[in-house]
Amino acid sequence: MKNIFFSLSLLCLAFPRAGAQELKCENLKPKIKSLKVMTMLPVKRDKIWLEGVPGSVFQTSCDSDGLKTGEAEYQQKTLVSKKRFVHKTRKEIETVCKNIKSEEKVDSSFGEDSRSAFEDFCRENLKKDFDAVMVHDAVAAPGASGAENLIKQVFRFYNSKGLPAEDRQFDAYMGLEARIEYKYSGKNELAEKTEYGPDGGKLKQEVYSFDKKANTRSVSVFNEHGQLTEKTVYEHRKDGTLSREVRTEYNAGEQMLSKSEIYCDEKGAPLRESVYEGSENPAYEYRYTYKSDKNGNWTEEWKTRFLTYGDKRLEDKSAAPRIVKREITYY
Repeated sequence: MKNIFFSLSLLCLAFPRAGAQELKCENLKPKIKSLKVMTMLPVKRDKIWLEGVPGSVFQTSCDSDGLKTGEAEYQQKTLVSKKRFVHKTRKEIETVCKNIKSEEKVDSSFGEDSRSAFEDFCRENLKKDFDAVMVHDAVAAPGASGAENLIKQVFRFYNSKGLPAEDRQFDAYMGLEARIEYKYSGKNELAEKTEYGPDGGKLKQEVYSFDKKANTRSVSVFNEHGQLTEKTVYEHRKDGTLSREVRTEYNAGEQMLSKSEIYCDEKGAPLRESVYEGSENPAYEYRYTYKSDKNGNWTEEWKTRFLTYGDKRLEDKSAAPRIVKREITYY
């Protein structure tokens, strides 16, 4: 049985925002046990920007398969949320279904109020290929595994080729919150990802395209009315690393609102970003600098703004840099 939300090989660097990313850990090498991301609050001293203290902190813990087991979010020192993720195989869900059917005591994440809805789910889907993850509120009941702290249930169904075909997201009582469909090309490359609300109405659609000759991949995002809201084009080098990323946002009339061109280093990390706001020339530019650990993963990123005057670029001394720090623990 497959583990839920493993990244598809076709996504890789090409589509970092595709898939159920909130249930997976960042794909770093070597594998990580935990990742702490801190967005700093810079302070200026004698015309020099210093990193300051963390403004927001996001922590994730991961298992050896790269699946998220926990996360916590802080605003400065105040805890905003803390969640625990329990990943279940089809066989484990099958045991729960059988217990419900035989009216035995259910030792699972499902409470009394959700048994009936879950029993309907079992009858409809037990013979299908799927796995699941249960998301728990780790603040309300840190050590509990039952329905008293269950906040979300996500089931992923696979097609005959072992690729994700559909995600269903339920609340604690098996009330449907969202459904996501995946469609593929004849070469098993992701072609469409469509999200529907609980009433069946379309909420969002992502359409993927590939140009092997130009070595580019793109994703176009459409809203519930079928209007294009954003498009991102990824250009790759011959070795597969990302060389340039172009992001464009559109208004309701599908006219360009803004565009960013991000140029990357030999590892695919951003180096320079040109930002356009309705003009052929960039309104301003960002430049990135990094510090990395012995494994080559960055631990500090500075994003500094530059003003553009024709071909000249002057650092905007009044704008605070965006500083992000990462603490990484490996297996």
